[in-house]
Amino acid sequence: MSTKRCSTLFFVANSRSLMLNDTFHPGPTVVFVDDAPWECFFQLAVILRKAGIRTVRVSVGLSKWHVDQILFDRHVPLPFPPTPEQLADILSSECVTDVQPTESLAMTTYAALNLLPASQRSDIWIGRSAFLDKWDVASTLRDLRIRTPDALLAEFTSPIEAVAQLTFPIVLKRRVGSSGSGVEVFDSLESLEQFVSRIEVISDWFYERFIHGQSLVCVICVGSDGVDVIANYEILKRVKPRGTSTVVEILNDERITENGRMLIDAIHIRGLVCIDIIRDSNDIDWIHDVNPRVFGSFLTCQFGGFDFCDAYIRYLTGRDRFEPSRADDSGNKSFVFPYGIKEVFRSGQLGTAWFRALKWTWRYWRLLGSRYFLSLAIRGLAFSIRRNRERQATGTTCD
Repeated sequence: MSTKRCSTLFFVANSRSLMLNDTFHPGPTVVFVDDAPWECFFQLAVILRKAGIRTVRVSVGLSKWHVDQILFDRHVPLPFPPTPEQLADILSSECVTDVQPTESLAMTTYAALNLLPASQRSDIWIGRSAFLDKWDVASTLRDLRIRTPDALLAEFTSPIEAVAQLTFPIVLKRRVGSSGSGVEVFDSLESLEQFVSRIEVISDWFYERFIHGQSLVCVICVGSDGVDVIANYEILKRVKPRGTSTVVEILNDERITENGRMLIDAIHIRGLVCIDIIRDSNDIDWIHDVNPRVFGSFLTCQFGGFDFCDAYIRYLTGRDRFEPSRADDSGNKSFVFPYGIKEVFRSGQLGTAWFRALKWTWRYWRLLGSRYFLSLAIRGLAFSIRRNRERQATGTTCD
């Protein structure tokens, strides 16, 4: 039986129970749609719930009961990606103020919102769909005369032709992806050709010129009247190459700030936005991605003096315009919670490191609360158990 057929049968069998279990909720609601645990989604959900905003999570491919569901007012686990109609049916009991979907499920989410009555949804999300396909994003940036790396569609360009035009190292990027997934960098034609030969849908990929330089980020909360909060930082360390950041340095870079404002004015999207930038050795900035969703370091920026939480909540609830005020925290190295914990320990002698780690954790505990940390602890324990089992299985096989 096909996956699509199985998915249809699942929703037919469960749509009635989904509707019966949920009466209509008229209050403001933010919906999170994901296919993997996203820490920034969990953190934002906790902040919103504390502010009285309802949170709903729709997760795909996870177990029916997952510890993270304690962080949300409602959790709907699905075995397969839903169709827009199925997702709209799930959300029919909600008054959707905003959505925070992962890139792979964003188009389905936006299409589902279009199917809801206008009285049950806001229009905050309108315009974001144009910034999901990274190839289209690059084309939009070029139309706006904003520097972005040269790119070639993989379906019309062979590996050898791509290398001839873009040189090594060369980037091969999936058109829709997030958190570094679907991004590969190659230094040899042989490895590139081998990887391309294994791609099932070549039209989902494109080549991009690799830009050496600093990894910079501009993050913004856009309200009804324009930019409410804007910050920028440099990524100093990551969990893995092109993955989640662990150490950042808050900057006070007027050029990045001005370019971020200009881009937002041109593309007309609202809510939380993250812009990825590379500054090359010639001090030239190249924008290579625009993500219209919450970003992994938003709480790091919060403790750096940029109140994204209050600005976003005020925008969702229609309160008075946010008036930003902050202390200058530029030049300070910050550790991204929770992934930066190892870097905290490495940042000083043993005694000092333990004190720094406890102080660092306590700041987040006060903000996020015990329920979040319970979820985090259980997930960490489950990960350790799973990793030990994998190691034992590998050891048994080797014997």
